[in-house]
Amino acid sequence: MSREIYFKEEARDLLFNGVRRLTQAVSSTMGPNGKTVIISNQYGDPEITKDGVKVAREIYFKNPIENIGAKIVKEVAELQVDLAGDGTTTAIVLANAFIQNLKEFNSSDINKAFDAIIPTVIENLKEGSRKLEHKDIKYLASISANNDVKIGDIIQQAYNHASIIKVEESNDNEDSLELIDGMSLPVSYFSKHFINTNKKAECNFDEPYVLLIDGKLENLKSFEAPIKQIAENDKSLLIITEGLSENLLRLLESNVLSGSLKLCVIKSPGFSQYRKDLLRDIADFTGADLINNLNKQYTIESFGKLKSLKVTKNNSILVKDQELDISGYIDDLKALSKLKDLTKQDKELVEQRVSNLTGKVSIIKVGGVSEIEMKERKDRYDDAVLATACALEEGIVQGGGLALYHANQITAKSIKDLEHDSVELALLRSLNEPSNVINVPVLTDMFKENIIDPLKVTRCALENAVSVARTILSTDVVVLNERQWT
Repeated sequence: MSREIYFKEEARDLLFNGVRRLTQAVSSTMGPNGKTVIISNQYGDPEITKDGVKVAREIYFKNPIENIGAKIVKEVAELQVDLAGDGTTTAIVLANAFIQNLKEFNSSDINKAFDAIIPTVIENLKEGSRKLEHKDIKYLASISANNDVKIGDIIQQAYNHASIIKVEESNDNEDSLELIDGMSLPVSYFSKHFINTNKKAECNFDEPYVLLIDGKLENLKSFEAPIKQIAENDKSLLIITEGLSENLLRLLESNVLSGSLKLCVIKSPGFSQYRKDLLRDIADFTGADLINNLNKQYTIESFGKLKSLKVTKNNSILVKDQELDISGYIDDLKALSKLKDLTKQDKELVEQRVSNLTGKVSIIKVGGVSEIEMKERKDRYDDAVLATACALEEGIVQGGGLALYHANQITAKSIKDLEHDSVELALLRSLNEPSNVINVPVLTDMFKENIIDPLKVTRCALENAVSVARTILSTDVVVLNERQWT
C-alpha cells in the first residue's frame, strides 16, 4: 500500500486544527454552568451528556490528519479518567491552550519551559490547597454535578452514613438513598478484559455468584458443572484467588470477550496468615465455601452470593446479600479482639477484620422521568462521587479555574526577566485558559463562595495535558495510508 507524507506546516496546521475543533466541542461542557451536548445514536435514542470524555470519544473528523490530532488529545481524557475520574474537560482545554500558544516555538525550548515551570506550578497548587471538611462535601459534589444542589445534598447524606458510595440506576422517577452492608477490598481485576463499564474502567455485577479459592487456580475442571449452570442461566461470577495460570487467564478472557460468560477475577487480599483470615471472613460474608482441595468435583452449593459487585482499578466493593446473617461470626471476632494474650498488632488486625465485616455502603439510586434523563443524571452522580473521593484523598483548591490562575501568578513572580514574547510567558498564559472559558472574576475568593475543585483532579489534568502537548508540538511529519477521502 502506498503512503502519503505530510511535512512541517501542512502537517502541523491540520493536527492543530483537529485539536482546536475537538476542544471547541468539549469545552462547552466546562464548569458549573457548562452546557450539555446531544450525541446522536445510530441504533437508539440520542444521548445527552456533560461528560467531556464521552463527548470527545464521539468526535471524528473526515480529514485524517485532523482526526489524528483529535485522537492524540483524546488520550488526555482517557489518562484523566484512569488517574482521577473527573476533570477531563479541563485536561483537554489545557492541552489545546498549550498547543495553540506554543506552536510557534521550537520543541527544545518548549520542553525546557515545561520542565522548569510545571513542577513549580504544581507545588504552588499544593500550597494553596486545603483539606476537604466533611460538611463541605455537598458543595464540591454540587459543582462537579453541573451546579445541581440536590445531587450535592444526596452525596453529602451518603457520606454521612458510609465511606463507600455506589451509584445505581433506579426504576423510580425520584433519586433515593439506601444503606446496606458492604465490604471494600484493596484488590482489582486480573485483566482489563473483565471490565464491563468502559467509561469508568469498572466491572459491575448484580447478584453474582462467588467462587472462593485458598491458593492458585491452574484450571476449572473441578467447577465445570456449576460454571456451565451459571452461564446458561445468564448469571455472573466472581472468582477470588491468589493467582491464575497464564493459560486459564487467557481462556477466561476469551469466554468473557465472546459473551459466553459474565465473569470477573480478583486477587485474594492480604499476605500469609492474614490472607487466610481475610478469606475466612469473605467466606462468611458471601456464604461461599473456602476451597483448597482442587481434586474433587463441586456443585453450585459451594458458591457464595452477593447483592452486587463493583471492581475498579483500585479496589473491589462487595455488597452483602441481605438474607445472609453473619452477626454471630462478627460477635466471635469481637470476643477474640478482647483476649488479653493477643499482641497489639494481632488485636489491630482482628479489629480491622471486624471493621471490614461491619462496613456500610451508601447506594444512590438515580431516577428519572425518561431513560435519557436518568442516564444523564447518573453520569453527573458518577462524576461527583469520583470528584469527592479525589478531594478526600488530596484536598481541595479554588474552583472555576482560579487555582491554576493563582498558581500561575505566583510562579510568574518567581521567574526573573520574563520577556513578553518568551516561551515561558506563553506557557504561563495557557494556564489561565480554564478560568477564561468558565469566565469567573479572578479576585473572587472561591473558598468563601464554596466553589471548590479536588486538587488531584486539577493536578492530573495539568500533568496529562503537558504530556500530550509535548507529543503534538514535537511532531513535524505525518505519514498516512493512501488517500481515502474526498
